[in-house]
Amino acid sequence: MSEDNQRPQGPEVQGPGSVEGLEQQLEERRRTGGDAAVAQSCLELAQAYAEQGSLRQAYPLFEQALQIFEVRGDRANLVLCLKTLAGLCYRQGAWNRALDLYHQALRLLTDPEDEAEVALTHSQIGSVYQGQGDWEKALASYAESLKTRERLGDTRGMALLYNNLGAVFARQRQWEEAEQAWTTCLALHEGSGDLTGQAITLGNLGSLAQQRGLWTDALTWYSRSLPLYRQSGDTLGEATIHNNVGLVYKQIGRLDQALEAYRKGLTLLQTLGDSLRATVTMYNMAMIHEDQGDYREALRLLEQVIEIDRRIGHPDLRRDMETFRRVRQKLDAARDTQKMEEERAI
Repeated sequence: MSEDNQRPQGPEVQGPGSVEGLEQQLEERRRTGGDAAVAQSCLELAQAYAEQGSLRQAYPLFEQALQIFEVRGDRANLVLCLKTLAGLCYRQGAWNRALDLYHQALRLLTDPEDEAEVALTHSQIGSVYQGQGDWEKALASYAESLKTRERLGDTRGMALLYNNLGAVFARQRQWEEAEQAWTTCLALHEGSGDLTGQAITLGNLGSLAQQRGLWTDALTWYSRSLPLYRQSGDTLGEATIHNNVGLVYKQIGRLDQALEAYRKGLTLLQTLGDSLRATVTMYNMAMIHEDQGDYREALRLLEQVIEIDRRIGHPDLRRDMETFRRVRQKLDAARDTQKMEEERAI
């Protein structure tokens, strides 16, 4: 599967309640409540702002909540706030700030009952290092987390870590290590009956084989992944696998089968209303039709791609228009050649 589905473990930012209601609640608590209530409202509203993408409004509220929790010595809420803000920084690519916040949280997790949270935090730190491309530190953090999760018998956590380890090894082109990590991950997901985890891992093993040029192996892994995505109801994952199958068939010159795989993926993406990914699939199909000399069908697909590009402001609009012009020139040249041949025949 594509790297988009080699899913590193990162925190999610969530906020309860409507923004308007939380804003009113914060105003009321600033007037009548104590520091603890104000800090809690700041945190909840910051999470809600972050969820809707209003980061400029979210950050100051996180900082206010952090200050109050720290003054009050409220360790549990301080850790929660630090890690929530770190997760937001992670998603924005503010790697150093995320690391600083996660390490602050880690220093507060000193009680024996914090073991599971310590393991999770090491894993999240590993995800940040992975985002930075600092593979050695990512591996070290994941290994630290894995030791604790194994001791706690946390099968799901172990599977997620082996998934992340596989992704790091694959990025370093350490193929055998990546395969071993994902094979272990797959066994853990099979043991727990996690269909989605199995589907993702089989897709990752297919992607790994594809990168190594092991086309038959890649198709085998993908064929095992598809029904599991279907069973788990993950339509986007299923569409992604069809797209990857299409890429494999194109690589080995089986163009009709590549088109069939792309069509299946495109149908699913259109069902989801995912215009962005649909343009990628249609572009890939257009390139195959160009290779087959079916310029009219290639142009029909490219026209649709360009229309969607314009509608959503896609950054590939210029490239797609240049491709359209190139294919159009080929069609015009083919017409001229055919006309000359017809004239000679008269």
